[in-house]
Amino acid sequence: MRSPKSITAFAAINFLLIGLAAAATDVADSSASSCCGALESAFPSKTLSSKNEAEYQDYQTAVLSYFSMQDRLRPNCFVQPTSTKDVSKIVGLLSKKSCRFAVKSGGHGLPVGASNIDEGVTIDLGQMKDVKLSADRKIAAVQPGAKWIDVYSTLDAQGYTVPGGRAGGVGVGGLITGGLLTVVPSTGVVLGNGTVVQANNQTNPDLFTALKGSSNNLGIVTRFDIIAFKQGNLWGGVASYDGTRVRKHIEAFVKFTDSLAQYPESSLIFVWSYIKAADTFLFNNLYEYTGNVEGLSESKFPSPAFDEFAPTSPVGSPISSTLRVANLSSLTGELNSPPELSNLFASITFSNNLTVLNGVADIINEELNQVKKEDFYVYLSFQIQPLPRVFVDRGLEQGPNVLGLDRDHDNNVLFLFNLAWNGAQYDARVRQVAGQVIGRLQKYTRSMGALKDFQYLNYAFEDLDPIGSYGPDNVRKIKEVSAKYDPLGVFQKLVPGGFKLADAGQKAPLPGS
Repeated sequence: MRSPKSITAFAAINFLLIGLAAAATDVADSSASSCCGALESAFPSKTLSSKNEAEYQDYQTAVLSYFSMQDRLRPNCFVQPTSTKDVSKIVGLLSKKSCRFAVKSGGHGLPVGASNIDEGVTIDLGQMKDVKLSADRKIAAVQPGAKWIDVYSTLDAQGYTVPGGRAGGVGVGGLITGGLLTVVPSTGVVLGNGTVVQANNQTNPDLFTALKGSSNNLGIVTRFDIIAFKQGNLWGGVASYDGTRVRKHIEAFVKFTDSLAQYPESSLIFVWSYIKAADTFLFNNLYEYTGNVEGLSESKFPSPAFDEFAPTSPVGSPISSTLRVANLSSLTGELNSPPELSNLFASITFSNNLTVLNGVADIINEELNQVKKEDFYVYLSFQIQPLPRVFVDRGLEQGPNVLGLDRDHDNNVLFLFNLAWNGAQYDARVRQVAGQVIGRLQKYTRSMGALKDFQYLNYAFEDLDPIGSYGPDNVRKIKEVSAKYDPLGVFQKLVPGGFKLADAGQKAPLPGS
């Protein structure tokens, strides 16, 4: 037990620390207010201040535009550029004044703070959403504030499309810089000092390579030139199945993934969900086929890759289905998650192997039985997506990247655990459960020789290290590019959110992994 004197001293120290913390908060708030004042002077019609009553409704709309509740932070101001020139001037101003900031494309990114900030400035790119197809129809120039539904609907009307996100409500910018940049042959980038540069395989190729998976660490991409191709209607939709046949689905999934080198126009994601309010398991397959659908009926599976899922297969007929022939806007428009909830993603990658996937299913069952009666969540889902070697090779055809997937020649599986909940009081429990589940899966798949280093950044758990998972050589390349193009470290020091280079290779393993 402390003596009265030590208790008094302890209280005095605590009081001093609290005072220093309050003073630091006041300084941060004052600095951020100064930054917002400068932005309001430079961009009076494009800056929304938290302290301006006349702008309150627009400011609140900006806050509520984020997909996940825990991302609805309250910056001192939002600034909403409408051009690359605006972004250049904004970044130059914020850099000069050492202002902390975040960058928002569609507002779908996790973890917390990846695209928003408290006590700082959020650059909201939502007004930059133009989609333009080139005269030769080979490239779609897309601004970062567009959502994929904007891209698909614009191009559908012209009979074209681009590779992109599976959910229409997701933003273009974050998804692409998290790894999809392998389908983008050129970009326009605003660097930390406000300079605008082009990045492609010929101009600033080192920057272009490092952008492919480095997220918000190198600059703000204000234009993506995405490969476009002619595309009419597709076949696809969501089919729901009897949960008693999950093992048959897993067996069919393994065969499907191994067939994709032969049938790359086929797509499948398997989603295993538990809805707490209904005490119900849902087993959904998300199908798409980009090949010829002329004369195809809604119920007919269009490719031999889907044979193991045909109604006459052991998987059986779906109990409900939205399968149809439709355009990409329609198919991606039905895949958005429920709004007004907090969300957590956690992911690992492992070999496409039937024994391994059945073991993963056993762990999922065990974990579900432990947590499904608790009150901390609304729904949870486990998703498996094919990541075959043919996808990696197609990406490398567009030039090198830093993802590190070229280290492995297996057909792999991308596993996603998604938890959705309502209420900040459950945040810690959600994070604990996610760490426990992913830790167990890492330990099991590693013991089977199946665990891969790669962690997909856009699905990554905040306690893991997706950039570090690219491998030491690729981390070194990204850091060298950062030092070359952002020598003052603007996107390291002033943009604190997301997965940062300083943490790459430094995070401790999850408990139990």
